[in-house]
Amino acid sequence: MPKYAKPSEAQAKKEKRSMTPWIIGAGVLFLVLIALAVFINNPTRSIASIEAPDVPADWIDRSTMGDPNAPVTIQAWEDFICPACQQWTAQVEPRVIEELVKTGKARLEFRQFPLQMHAPGAAMSAMASECAADQGGFWPYHDRLFVEASSRGQAAATLERLVEYAKDQGLDDGEFLTCMNSQRYWDQVNASASEAVSTGLTSTPSIVVGGQLMADPFNFNAIVQAVEANTP
Repeated sequence: MPKYAKPSEAQAKKEKRSMTPWIIGAGVLFLVLIALAVFINNPTRSIASIEAPDVPADWIDRSTMGDPNAPVTIQAWEDFICPACQQWTAQVEPRVIEELVKTGKARLEFRQFPLQMHAPGAAMSAMASECAADQGGFWPYHDRLFVEASSRGQAAATLERLVEYAKDQGLDDGEFLTCMNSQRYWDQVNASASEAVSTGLTSTPSIVVGGQLMADPFNFNAIVQAVEANTP
């Protein structure tokens, strides 16, 4: 049976030194993989604070944005948990703001229309956005809500997360929590939803330009034409 020579102490130390960088490298890689897994499974960590719209301060009035003297108002009746609303906010609303609001052609007015008023996520999100409006933070908070809801659905609207979004946006989370706990805007949100139904709105997003309901809320050119048609 063949015999193997035992490595000398010097050789053992040399091999140990040569392996050390590999061990350290593997350890670093392992930590990176753990951090990446945490990052992926916690998407809110990747969302930076969303900035307020780039318009004059006096063009923001709670959930209305635009020149107070604009000749036309665009109403966006939406539900924060509605996937189609999330899509409209991501794809169409930026063009409305850039091409119609910032140019002074129209004002954009967000109207609460939680289709399932008694579904916790819809009602909670609506009330939370109004609590954010109390601190002048409606529009950034509105954007954050839609981003979160697009990936989490109803789970994006737990009280804990709604307060977290407010804190991330630099709002006073204590005041925000007080607003939410008192259900300060329950009646107002409920009244807004009832108004939508009484005026014949049946789905979200419902986009109304100068009193005219858009047949296709995603047709930006039709929105522009409606603004022009309602401009004196």
